[in-house]
Amino acid sequence: MQYVNITTIVIAALAIALIVFLIKKNRRDQKKLLKEDPVEEEIDEQQRRKDKL
Repeated sequence: MQYVNITTIVIAALAIALIVFLIKKNRRDQKKLLKEDPVEEEIDEQQRRKDKL
């Protein structure tokens, strides 16, 4: 019975580690893919300047 508990704990720990890894990897990939477009950033800056005037 003790072996079943240890096995369950090990499997649960590995599953949690895998989920955490996938979440971190997904966030890193999104940051690479969703870099702001320089042109869009320039348009936003021009809009801010117009709003100030």
